[in-house]
Amino acid sequence: MRDTAHDLGRLLLGHHGRYRDGTLQDLVTDLLRDRQGRRGWIVDTVNSSLLVRQKLAYALRLEPRRLRTKLAFPLRAAAVTAPPRPLSLLCPTRNRVDNLNTFLRSVQRTAAAPGRIEVLCYVDDDDPSLPEYRALFDRARTHYGAIGRCALHVGPPIGVAAAWNHLAEHADGDFLLMANDDQLYVDYGWDVALDQRADDLTRLHEDAVLCLYFDAAQYPEGGCDFPIVSRPWYDTLGYFVPTIFQQWEVEKWVFDLAQRLGRLYPVPGVFVEHRHYQDYKAPFDDTYQRHRMTREKSFADHALFLRTEGRRVAEVDKLAARTVRERRGGRRGTTLPEPAADTARRHYRALIDGLHADGQARAAQDCAELAVRQGLWTSALHRPAEFHRELPLRTDYDPADFWFTFPLTAQHEAIVREVRAALEGQRLRPEGGQEAGTDRVELYREGTWTASATELSVTRDILDKIPEALLFPGAAVELVLQHPPARRPASCGPSNAFLRVEFGLIVAAGSGIRVGEQPRTWPEGGCLIFDDGLERERWHEGTGPGAVLTFRVPHPDR
Repeated sequence: MRDTAHDLGRLLLGHHGRYRDGTLQDLVTDLLRDRQGRRGWIVDTVNSSLLVRQKLAYALRLEPRRLRTKLAFPLRAAAVTAPPRPLSLLCPTRNRVDNLNTFLRSVQRTAAAPGRIEVLCYVDDDDPSLPEYRALFDRARTHYGAIGRCALHVGPPIGVAAAWNHLAEHADGDFLLMANDDQLYVDYGWDVALDQRADDLTRLHEDAVLCLYFDAAQYPEGGCDFPIVSRPWYDTLGYFVPTIFQQWEVEKWVFDLAQRLGRLYPVPGVFVEHRHYQDYKAPFDDTYQRHRMTREKSFADHALFLRTEGRRVAEVDKLAARTVRERRGGRRGTTLPEPAADTARRHYRALIDGLHADGQARAAQDCAELAVRQGLWTSALHRPAEFHRELPLRTDYDPADFWFTFPLTAQHEAIVREVRAALEGQRLRPEGGQEAGTDRVELYREGTWTASATELSVTRDILDKIPEALLFPGAAVELVLQHPPARRPASCGPSNAFLRVEFGLIVAAGSGIRVGEQPRTWPEGGCLIFDDGLERERWHEGTGPGAVLTFRVPHPDR
């Protein structure tokens, strides 16, 4: 009896995120397998509490948001210039007829133009709820007539990934959207937002090889969930998702390809609720137990993901080859021979940076897009004068993958102390030039340390032990000091053969940096690492000074 009470209490505590971990999910799995045993009632009790939580979340959070976005939609729609595109929602489902019914209802209630949407669902032929699924789709024309097409595909149990691929083979949409029966579309007009985003990106990338995603609010710090891929993306690879994994890492594969290619984009302002059991947003059922993986299996999938980097690189090469073919074969595009292209890039880069400095952002963007159409760059936000087309473009890198971030972080406090002391003693000179609100202090240039670096012995000693930062022609280390208010115009680095490392020494509230399309902030005592050819724009709209240590390292794929 004591163990039973302990299990019940443990699961009820899971309503608080602090108490959710892998052991909790193992307990649920064990109880589901013993559903007919003496502890089976525990799952029913917890599920009742989860249903109450779910209804409250819908009434207090989701439905008010849907109504707000619907009221605001006419104002947003007035600014939309994109034509509507056919969209395909691909949804494997099992033994969750009610969930699927709720999902279909959410699609119909939130799409501004549901008639161009098709929802394709795959159900196993051994599913105990198959008759109920058939009945649901028999009446779909009556209940969900606004949706262009609802189609049920029944087949052998082939797994979720293979089911997504099966549905993709039968889809007609310009974009294929990964869907689940535990999703709810919440924001009204999400389809129009996708149209506009796709239209903007297609003007930037005429090949239309794109991967997008909505905000499903499952992962911290804007993590990606449920990929949306364009028809050219799917046609190039010949599949929607890989089938080599047991379950997890499937979406990670797609997003990894997109990130390596530099074609991973969010659709801003659109929220999709993911009623995931691990977040206590849905009851625990046999389908979760059927698909749930042990930690050992998830580790095996992750290990397989790491071993398949070569295959992922090959897939990115396929996508990249298509972008090159489209760019060279496009009616408006031309491909300049080298070295004429190098000369053109330098001139374009100087012109675009000058327009940004003059506050003419729209003209700068038009100029950058013209250069892309001429085949000089593959992205208007990635404009290095020295352009290595073969290098993959990633918008950001994990600092944990670079050994030198650890000694920097370990010495963060010591570096900050000596920087503050040197500033207070006015012993640092902005040899690198001054801009409005920003001082750039050169510490290393042309193979030697500057006079300012002699005042920062700890910093110099650490960097001396990082050969990647110093031992190449043109190596430089700078200390960027920001004083509010400050906003530096957008610009790109000189070469994509290098990564930019920015170590946050003193990070003031209200300061930040946009890298490509992503607004970021420096982790205090940590690094941001990104392709140096990407456009970046810095600002400081808060109070107090800020300081960032910045240098370059060679691109790891060069």
